[in-house]
Amino acid sequence: MCGIVGLKGEFKADTILSMMKITESRGMDSHGIYLKNEENIIYNNNFKLSDFNVDKNTYNIGIGHNLLSIFNFYNEDEFLNFQPIKYNNLILSFNGEIYNYKEVLNFLKSNLYDGQSPKSDSELLVKLLYYYYNKDYNLLDAVEHTNRIIDGDYAYSVFDGVNIAVTRDKIGVKPLFYGEYNGLQAFASEKKALWKINIKDKIKSLKPGFILYNFREYPPKDLIYGYVSSQHHKYETYKKKLDTLLNKSVKDRIKNVDDIALIFSGGVDSTLLLYYILDNLNEKQNLTLYTVSNNDSQDLKHACKVAKSLNQKLKVSLIDEDTVRHYLDKTLLAIEEANLMKLGVGMTIFIASHMIFEDNIKVALSGQGADELFAGYNRYRNTYELGYTGKDGLKYKRFKAVECELRHDIENIYDVNLQRDDAVSMANGVELRVPFLSEELVKWSLNIPAKYKIKNAEDNIRKNILRDLASDKGIPDYIAYRNKKAAQYGSGIDKILRKKIFKDLDINQYYNKLIETI
Repeated sequence: MCGIVGLKGEFKADTILSMMKITESRGMDSHGIYLKNEENIIYNNNFKLSDFNVDKNTYNIGIGHNLLSIFNFYNEDEFLNFQPIKYNNLILSFNGEIYNYKEVLNFLKSNLYDGQSPKSDSELLVKLLYYYYNKDYNLLDAVEHTNRIIDGDYAYSVFDGVNIAVTRDKIGVKPLFYGEYNGLQAFASEKKALWKINIKDKIKSLKPGFILYNFREYPPKDLIYGYVSSQHHKYETYKKKLDTLLNKSVKDRIKNVDDIALIFSGGVDSTLLLYYILDNLNEKQNLTLYTVSNNDSQDLKHACKVAKSLNQKLKVSLIDEDTVRHYLDKTLLAIEEANLMKLGVGMTIFIASHMIFEDNIKVALSGQGADELFAGYNRYRNTYELGYTGKDGLKYKRFKAVECELRHDIENIYDVNLQRDDAVSMANGVELRVPFLSEELVKWSLNIPAKYKIKNAEDNIRKNILRDLASDKGIPDYIAYRNKKAAQYGSGIDKILRKKIFKDLDINQYYNKLIETI
């Protein structure tokens, strides 16, 4: 993945350059910039940040891009990935992956076509945008139509010379923040890029699927978490389709990637991903598992047992107080929030991502989203027993209550989990992919009746249909039906943070002092 930044107002070139520098870990392979005022345009999509010559002119529009290239930069002297990318009057800066590339390409071929196939996701995207833009020269409509067609994890900006639109994927896997200060409007993949230019108050996270058009939010016409199917199926039908969709999602996220990492806890979610990866791995691809744990953790015991039984390479980082203190500041600066819960989970992924980075691997998979889709958390037992008040103000009970909470959790997973996970992995130059959160899989899973996920208020393991699927695939029952702790508890990090590091220390004061260094 990459990092994108943008400015609208009156600013100097070094302003947007400072935003790019502070988010450089999101993409250190190459850098690109587009600057425009009434008289001049500067466009360079392949330079080193240290070599860029900053002039003293004032600009009105600026777009910056830090590139993390998963694939080759170029092929036979034709640059494939450098950004921002220019196509006719459109300037695109793209962070993400398009998983239905072939379908979109076939659509373009049947509706355009200039005879030359796109060589990258970004080139495919800008040509699709221009196809819709060219119909009535309306950039907002072009982005709306484009987002309905593409399936992927993404955030991108597009400028037509007058208007600028910024958007993100329907689940919110890729982050996008924006704000305003003293007449200067800005967006960025990380908050710290906005902090750098004195935008510190009222920073907003663009909601999943929304479009920020000339810095005004426009909602999508359809929301994934609001999709309700009118069809009802048998248990085995739900499970069979779940198997098909999960296999496809994993296959899409590992294709064309030579070296793959899996953040592995030995629980049912990550073990299921492991089995699907092995089903789709070709002879040229390499897989490595990464576990973060203390020496006494059940996670470590089960992760080692599974890896050994499948003859898979497993790398382990053992956690103690010194380790947590070493990664404390780095993780807090990455997640950009003084939240002990997020810090515990975030540090687990940060440490795993650091190991992955040291092994020169750029793509990692994780099981994020499974608990929110299949009622994995213990609190869903309380919801079943006590009920849940929906958006409509009505109090729901039992299975209907659980279904309402699951939809609420998927609606907010971008803010609660995904922004944190992306931040800590990209701080290490690692792109995190989340197969459980593909669009099709989310829609299908949210419409599986809650009675197939949780039995009652005494159900201690939950995620029943997912566990049954795991058992069907041959995963041992000691994994498939294991009652697993959350990552921060399984690794032991949460206990160290709460009982030792922040026992007599206020995390908010510590964090506020830390970010003063930015």
